[in-house]
Amino acid sequence: MKRKKLLHKLADYLNLDQRTLKTKREKMKLILKQLRDKERKLQLRSEHEKDETKKSRLAKELDILRAQRLKGISALKELK
Repeated sequence: MKRKKLLHKLADYLNLDQRTLKTKREKMKLILKQLRDKERKLQLRSEHEKDETKKSRLAKELDILRAQRLKGISALKELK
């Protein structure tokens, strides 16, 4: 194969890789948005809860959710 044809093939592979990365980033953004919404709802439920055992359980869930969301944000930054 000639040089130009090889370069075109290489560019096609690179573009394909960029497209897959872009779709992966978009999906991650969507999931992170859903996690943020869920975090807000849990925060509101925790603030309005009267029972201390339920409140502590909600606080644990909220901590886990925050940790996962922060991990996802850092993974998304690494993809960029």
